[in-house]
Order: sequence, then C-alpha cells, then structure tokens
Amino acid sequence: MNIRHSLWFKPLVALGIVAAVTIASYVGLSNDFFFTTQLRLADNLFPGAPADDRIVVVAIDDESIAEVGRWPWSRGVHADVIDAVTGDGAMLVGYDVTFGNPALDDAAGDQRMTAAMADAGNVVLIGSFEFGEKPTDVDALLIASEWFPPIPEFAGVAVGIGHANTRPDTDGVVRALPPVVEAPDGSLVASLSFALAQRATGQSGPITLRPGGIQVGGLGVPTSDLRLLDLNFAAGYPTIPAADVLAGRVPAGTFEGKIVLVGATALGLGDLVATPLDKAGKQPGVTVHANALNTILTGRYLERAPIAVTVLLVFGIGLVLAVATLYLRPWYAVFIGLALGAGYLALVFTRFDDGIVMNMVYPVVAPPIVFVSGLGVRYFTETRERKYVTNVFGRYLAKDVVKEVLASPEGAVATLEGASRPLAVLFADLRGFTAASEKATPTEVVSALNEYLEAMTRAVVEERGTIDKFMGDCIMAFWGAPRSDPEMVVRSVRAALRMQDLIDVAMATGKAGDLKVKGCGVGLSVGEAVVGNIGSTERLDYTAIGDTVNTASRVCGVAEGGDIVVTEEFAAALPRDEFRLAELPPLKVKGKESLLRVYQVLRPGQQPKVFGAGDFKDASEEKHHFEPVAAPPKVAGYAPVDPSGKVAELTEADTPGS
Repeated sequence: MNIRHSLWFKPLVALGIVAAVTIASYVGLSNDFFFTTQLRLADNLFPGAPADDRIVVVAIDDESIAEVGRWPWSRGVHADVIDAVTGDGAMLVGYDVTFGNPALDDAAGDQRMTAAMADAGNVVLIGSFEFGEKPTDVDALLIASEWFPPIPEFAGVAVGIGHANTRPDTDGVVRALPPVVEAPDGSLVASLSFALAQRATGQSGPITLRPGGIQVGGLGVPTSDLRLLDLNFAAGYPTIPAADVLAGRVPAGTFEGKIVLVGATALGLGDLVATPLDKAGKQPGVTVHANALNTILTGRYLERAPIAVTVLLVFGIGLVLAVATLYLRPWYAVFIGLALGAGYLALVFTRFDDGIVMNMVYPVVAPPIVFVSGLGVRYFTETRERKYVTNVFGRYLAKDVVKEVLASPEGAVATLEGASRPLAVLFADLRGFTAASEKATPTEVVSALNEYLEAMTRAVVEERGTIDKFMGDCIMAFWGAPRSDPEMVVRSVRAALRMQDLIDVAMATGKAGDLKVKGCGVGLSVGEAVVGNIGSTERLDYTAIGDTVNTASRVCGVAEGGDIVVTEEFAAALPRDEFRLAELPPLKVKGKESLLRVYQVLRPGQQPKVFGAGDFKDASEEKHHFEPVAAPPKVAGYAPVDPSGKVAELTEADTPGS
C-alpha cells in the first residue's frame, strides 16, 4: 500500500511498461521480425509518386494479338513497331521482349528488325538471368549462374542491353528489382530501366558500386539489401495498343521525346506479376519496368526509416498512452490512443510522400500493448486497493456508503449536500455497562465491548442496514439510505430481534460474559430524516439527522435490557401476523407538546409488561425505563394528553393495527 501510494509509483510503472515495449520493438526491428507484415501494410501507401510524362507503354494486348495475329509475332512486325514510334519522334525504345534465338523460319524478319534498330539508334533490348544460391552478404550483388542475351545480330545494333529480372519478396509480390546483376563472366549488367535512365539522362561510363548505391557517371541510384532498388509505384502511364501503332491510329506527336516501353500485357502471354497496386489481378512485367524507370527519373526513391527513429516513436507514443491509462479514465485513454494512432498514420502518409517508409507495425502494435498493460496494473493495484479500502472503511461506515463514494467520488454521497428521505432509525444501548466497567480492567472493558458491538453490528449488516456511528456502548443504524429500501421497517425490527439474540449469546459465552451488563435496549422510529454528509471539506461524516433520529434516541432511552421499543408510526407499519406488539405508557418527550405513544415488540416467549391506567413516562432525558404496577390496567391502551393535561382513556379499537 505504501508503494502504491507513492508519488513515484505510477510514473515508474509507466516507464517500466514503455521501456519493456520499446526494448521488445528494438529487438524485433533489429531482427526483421514482422518484416513481411510491414511490407504488406506499406503496400497500402501506393501509389506514392507522380508518373513521369516522358514514359509511354506500347502494349501487346489481347486486342492487338487478335488483330495482328497469334503470338509470337514475326520480327518484321516488331520492326514496324520500332519504325512507327521512332518515326514519330521517340527518344528511346525499351523492348521488354526477349530475342534469345534466331527465327529459323523467318530470317527476313530478323534482318528487318536488325535494320530497324540500326536506323533508330535508340533501342534497348533485354536478356534474362538465372540464379543459383542466393547471396547471404547484404552488401553483395546478385550473382547469376547463367545469362541469356539477345542474338548477336540484335545485340550489335542495340544501344544497350539490360536484364528483365525482378526480385519477388517471400509473399510473391514484386516490390523491388536489382538495377545491376553480376553476370557469370563477372561483368555488370544493368536492368532495362537503369539502362534506359542512363541514356535518358545522358550519362555514360562504367557501373560503379558505392556504399548503399550504384552509380554511372553522374547518375546514382540508392539501393537496399542485396543492391535492390525499391520501386515507388505510380499509376497513370499512357498505354497504347500495339495494333493502333501498327495501323497508324495514333495521333502524330504522341511519341515525340518519349521513352517508349514495348511489352506484353495479354493474359495468355504469362508476363504478369503481383505488385502492391494489384496483388490479385497482377500487372504486366512492362509496367514494373516502367515504375522502376519512373522511380529513377523522378528521383522519388524509397528509404526505410531508421530503427532509432521508430524506437523513439514507440517510446514517445507508448509513454503518452501509459500515463493516460494510469492517470485517466480508461475511455479517455482509448480516445487518446486513437488520436495518437490517427496522428501517426498521418505522419506515415506525409513521410511516404517524401520517400520515407515509416514502420507500420511496432508503433501501431505497441499502444494496445501499453494500454492493456496499464489496465492490468490498475486492476491489480487500484482494484485491490479499492477492495482493501472498502473492507477497512466498511468497519467504520456501511459498505454501501463506501462503495458509493468509491464509485462516484464527486457524487452526492461525497459532497456536503443532503437529502430528505424516509428512514427507519435504530438506536441500541447496553444497560448497566458503566457500572460493570468500573470493576473491570481497561483490557477487559475493551474486549467485552468489542464483542457486544460485534453482535450489534452483525445483526444490522445481516439485514442490510447502514451503521451510522458508535457512541461508547451505543450504536446507531438506519435503513433507507444510501439506497432506498421499501422493506426498511421490517428489516430494522428483524435486526433488533437478531441483535437481542446475539447479545444474549455474547452475555452467556465468551469474554463479554465477564462484563456483567443487564442487556441491550433497542429503540426504533420511522419517518422523514435528512441524510447526507455532515462536516467540512476535509472530514465528512455520513449520517442522518432530524426529529425521526431524535425520537429513536429517546425511545431507546426508555427500553430496558432485552426490550425493543418502537414508535406508534413504526408499529402501524409492522405486519401483525409476523410481530407481536404490546402497548407501553406514552412518553413525555422534550420538544414535543403531545405525549409520544410507544409499543414494545415482544420477542418469542416474552410477556407484555403491566402498567396502571393513565401512567406515562418523562423521557426528556435519555436512559429511563418504565416502572410496571402490580395490578393489570383497566383500559386497553393509552392516548395523547387532552387539553386539560390529563391522560385520556383509549379503547381497544383505538390501538394501532387493531
């Protein structure tokens, strides 16, 4: 309890939770845990770059095949495509079709295509690699085991030869490609996109490997692990069917100054790969090369956010949410967590536009872990402390009152405001306690008194009453607050009967029997009373005040040991089939002009007392008792004083409940 009450407890707990989550995040990031999950989440950020308006795709689509003829086309047809686009002013032509073998039955077609490329002087062809074992060194190039270039006739007239290989991730989605691959002979072969970018930017020279990138002349391309270029996918590349190009249905100037990528898009040709933009339907390979070229030309390279930045974000977000969870209501913490999440996602999209790929796993997963951990701490500390407080203060106040205060500290129970409501009030007082304690030691007095008060309290609690206070050897309790109780009269008198039984047991056995008291007198009244907190802002006492309370106290004062005395209103509310009543002489009570009619609730086997007609008792002071007379009364009951000051006779029909 002392630790939990320390001002440093919650801050230290918050730091502990956040530190654990932050360390776990660092370990996960360092070992690429959930890397594939991060890739899939980042796919939702695309498209992330504008499409360069110099890139145009000529598609060998299903419509073109239907119009031109079945695939593969004669190489003379490809020559016609090259002639058409270069004749319209194309700057470069990248042909995403492999020509690894000569056409045995179409030598004329090969010759026409060779001549067309020689005349154009701007065609880049492709070859393909096959790979053996994957390299393990993250700074190493992909090393091919076999290289399949274009036929020598074509390679001799092409301005460049690139490879068409991509590099799918473990989930089969292409998000990167190697801009350079080492051929089996040790030479470096650029990708189709990198080869086109070199010529489009006027750069030439050998390929140079740099730390974290590849460079040719003044063109540098940053790369990630295994020298891969992460593709910043865009959308909106102009795509023209090859059939329209061959048929001259393309407006003049369409290809002026453009970089034309020619490739297969027809479903039956099988050149389709899954990309972040289309994982189900997939995209043509030529589109992947267009995106790689676009990434280089626009300079919109992607870079993963450093691990240190992600770890700091996890720590910052986690700390804010941990403090909110430990100090605020859970719903407030939820709203703060959602706001932090929305803010982080906005940051992710903003930074992605700048080419920085923020981690979308750990800063998103960490807050729920922090929140649940914080709630767990609150449950195992505050909930247990709440139970502890309820149990401890339930010994001083009614547990219902304690629960109401803890549930709503700012509510009516925790303020100075009161409310008038019907209550059944009980006072119980030990008779002869003062005289008996004079002959006992302090230890014996306290031990016996506690046993007696335990019996009184137990009876009240069993009947769901509220213990108001202990006053020496007297106890005050009430029913009807803080929660209303329609059975408060019956419950309170049952508690009084149970109390007398328990007191008798305590007097007969245990330490209480060493303190010879004469029993317990109980007084009950019912009516309106003001109930609420009395005191100051620093110390409150939840209690009931008013005439009903004073009357119960006066009635208790005339109850002898073992007796239960109730007011007329209380007696009228009792069911006669369950309780036996005997009328007592009326009371003269201080502050009341009329005598107070009272009754005794008879316990099993208890006989009514006999009084003379016209007797009454002065109860202006507490702790008096009735003096019975030897002869039975000549009248059935008693009545309030008439104007002459004499006690009037009461017929049997006038008694309550008769």
